[in-house]
Amino acid sequence: MQISRRIPGHEVIESARGMVTTQHPLAVQAGVEVLERGGNAVDAAVTMAFAIGVLQPLWNGIGGGGLIVVQLKNDGPQAIDYGMQLPGVATPDMYELEDDFSIQGYSRSFSVPGVKDKANEQGYRSVSIPGNVAGLAKALEMWGTISLDQALQPAIRFADEGFAVEGNFILATVNGSELLLEFPETQQIYLPNGPKGRPLKIGQSLVQKQHAESLRKIAAGGPDAFYKGDIAALISEDMEANGGYLRPSDFEQYEPIVHSEAETISYRGHDVSTMPGPCGGPTVLEILGILEQFDVGSLERGSAEQLHLQIEATRLAAIDRFSYMGASKNTGFPISSLTNAEYAKTRAAEIDMKARREHEFGDPWPFTGMTRPDDFPQPAGQMRDRGTIHLSVVDANQNAVAITQTNMGYSGVVNPGVGVMLNNAMGWACPAPGTVNSIVPLGRALNNMCPTIVSRNGEIRAVVGGSGGRRIWPAIAQIVSSLIDYGMSLQEAIEVPRMHVESDDPMIDRRVSPDVIGDLDRRGHTVALPPEHYLLWPFTEANGIGITSGGTMRSGVAPGNKPAFAGGV
Repeated sequence: MQISRRIPGHEVIESARGMVTTQHPLAVQAGVEVLERGGNAVDAAVTMAFAIGVLQPLWNGIGGGGLIVVQLKNDGPQAIDYGMQLPGVATPDMYELEDDFSIQGYSRSFSVPGVKDKANEQGYRSVSIPGNVAGLAKALEMWGTISLDQALQPAIRFADEGFAVEGNFILATVNGSELLLEFPETQQIYLPNGPKGRPLKIGQSLVQKQHAESLRKIAAGGPDAFYKGDIAALISEDMEANGGYLRPSDFEQYEPIVHSEAETISYRGHDVSTMPGPCGGPTVLEILGILEQFDVGSLERGSAEQLHLQIEATRLAAIDRFSYMGASKNTGFPISSLTNAEYAKTRAAEIDMKARREHEFGDPWPFTGMTRPDDFPQPAGQMRDRGTIHLSVVDANQNAVAITQTNMGYSGVVNPGVGVMLNNAMGWACPAPGTVNSIVPLGRALNNMCPTIVSRNGEIRAVVGGSGGRRIWPAIAQIVSSLIDYGMSLQEAIEVPRMHVESDDPMIDRRVSPDVIGDLDRRGHTVALPPEHYLLWPFTEANGIGITSGGTMRSGVAPGNKPAFAGGV
């Protein structure tokens, strides 16, 4: 029996004067308007980032954090890490652990212990120090041409006047209603209908008056209004009163991390640039470094041979990821060694093109200039995340910006007088002591974000990123490979059937033929298929901008469960 599927699509648009993409049409509109008024890509991106924090407030916002990669015309790629930071009172053994282990994604080998009452994922005890305000303000200060007040105006308007909600937001509030109903301030905003709290209906307005007032304070007083003023005081007071860990000193010490050079490798004559440090960026680059040792383009895209190679390269990089990458301040391990081209050759040599192999973590130490310490921590798994957005901007001068930002999931906590959903980024760290990603005071735990820029001879070729938790970095590596190895457009590279794998078994797009899946099975892979209701893109929801050699910008969007949109000048 055959039953047709409802396949969503994206209308590719073109422009030579500027383009933006992200996961809400009003944020797209706000970004395009900035470009039309003469603002540059950073101006538009920061404006959009604040706006989408209001428009998609469960998944990101000023209660969360993010990463930005910027490549200005005639300059090298730079980056700012404004991810969430663990509280100063945090300790490796701060949570009571359950006996069971939580298997996350497709990494049975790197499971993490459960925490009693899910305290690291829900409620006051799950909240880390937010970074969005500091990071976005720093980006505007370094590369923008408009004021912070100007960049905040669309976000303030959307919060104050409200906007019509769409189906994906309502579905999220329904799915999260048990948690959202635990907090009176949260219920009033997200489940306001009826005395017991019911979700908004499609087309009803989401109004966030206190959120708007917090944004006005930031517009008037800059980042200090958030980190050293009333907002920090209100959050800290409510957190301490309810068993949370954030204190005024946590806010006062927060600084975004500025990287004068983004993490970059050469892949078949292209520069692929992303965020350094404990995030998804180095893992994307390690996958690509392994793939470069093979003639990928000679393999039929979507064949068993090509998918097998992609799976094995991703598994090798994932094992290194969970063995060496973790909360900053924990190990002193130079993560950039995992992207070393010579190290990639040693990992590629472990791949058998005929069969799946059991892999161990690699030995990057000869490429670090260091000797492995005897007390180097044990490998660690990483918790899933469920709340992330991505936006991409290129302006008429070919300045490019990629931003990914997140709440991790969301804690459920909205503080009285602040009106902002807070992150639950304590869940990024391993709650057990003794691992590379264990909790450490004021550390930054391993995350999945990897905003990416691809260029050739200094000319931007693509700006891309995605949402989808641990599925982001395998997807971005596949998209970049499809762009370069197969000459696809960005939209084609996003839509082509993909797989997801971490350290163990792959999940394969249902559009891949049974013959190919059977061949993968014979090579030793235990293949899983996504649920039917996932439609076309169960792996990550990517969006970005591709640029032809002639300078034409073309949108690339995965119109999946959390659809994205594009706008051109």
